[in-house]
Order: sequence, then C-alpha cells, then structure tokens
Amino acid sequence: MIKSNIDENATKETDVVTEVLQADGKLIEETLSAIDRQAFDLAVDTILKGRRIYIVGLRGCAPLATFLGSYLNLISEMVTVVTTNSAGDLFEQMMGITKRDVVIGISFPRYSMRTLKAIEFAGNRQAKVITLTDNIHSPINMYSSCHLIAHSGKVSIVDSLVAPLSVINALVVALSRKKKRKVSTALKNLEQIWDEYKVYNRDELNSLGDIG
Repeated sequence: MIKSNIDENATKETDVVTEVLQADGKLIEETLSAIDRQAFDLAVDTILKGRRIYIVGLRGCAPLATFLGSYLNLISEMVTVVTTNSAGDLFEQMMGITKRDVVIGISFPRYSMRTLKAIEFAGNRQAKVITLTDNIHSPINMYSSCHLIAHSGKVSIVDSLVAPLSVINALVVALSRKKKRKVSTALKNLEQIWDEYKVYNRDELNSLGDIG
C-alpha cells in the first residue's frame, strides 16, 4: 500500500511537470508566431543609439529587468535598472532622463501602476520608450512607440514569464551580435577579474564563442 501511494504521488508530480512545461512551450510558440519583427529590429536599433538605458520592471517583473540589465551592461556603459519601494524613489532615479535616452518598460498582468507612471514620466520627457508586455492594449503601450508582445499565462498561483524571458534573450543575442567586438572585450576583462579574484571555478566560465 505504501509503494502504491508513492507511485501515485510520483505520477501526479510528473503530470505537473508535463502540464507546466507544455504550457510554457505553447506560450513561446504563440509569441514566436505573433511577434512583430519590425518592432524587434526597431528596439535593437533604438537601444544601440541610446545615451543611457533605463530598465523598469517592478514586482513580479523585477527578475526580468535585472536579467536584461546584467547583459546590457556588457553593451552600454550607462545602464540603470530602476528599483524602487515608492514612487518618489522611482522619479529620483529617473530625474536626469532626456530625449537621448531609452526606457525599456516591462509589465505583465497584474500591471504595476509604478511602472506605468515611470513610462509616462519618460514619455513626457521625450525619451525613446520600448515596452515588453502581453498585448497591444496593455496600459504601458500608451506611452511607447515600440511594442514587443510576449504571451504570459498562469498555472495555479504561478505567473509564467518564460516567453518574455525568451524575447529578452533574443534581444541580448541581437545586440551582442551588433556589438560583438565590444562584448568580447568586456567578457575577456570580466573573465580576468573573475579569475584573479576566484569568483568562479575555471570550468564555470562561459566560452567567448557563444556570442555567435
């Protein structure tokens, strides 16, 4: 009887894994079929031309913003990932924004009002605004001229942001290929620092051949 219960629990666990991974795969497929390639190319060109890049993704979207910011730091010397516990903190970090700057706003249901206010603030100061969100009617698109759409979903209490992360990965790869020499130099410098200060084991360092 005990073995039967264990087998039953294992089957249920396997079904959950299958359910979630298949749902995530479907979201990626839907995003791939619907994404606007011209908007994607425009986003890449806009980021490359920006003086400073601000990334705004709060609450559940904060990990996406941090991930994107960590890689954009290899491409641009001036990247700010906006982190805030209040609207006042948000505007303090963005007060120097100008029309030469780029703001990347990331927001998925439930939409963060602070993210919306940050995008509105950037738009009012004529900054270039790129949004990554779930549909064309998302409120942050009111202040954006470049919309990247990625499908999101929910399984139980979990918001799936796998498709948005895939779009971010695509952005990073496209940007790194445009700035291949700069990224290679930055990675070489980082590897020297990591090696000198024993940040990683040698077998954990990524190969520079991955830039593409």
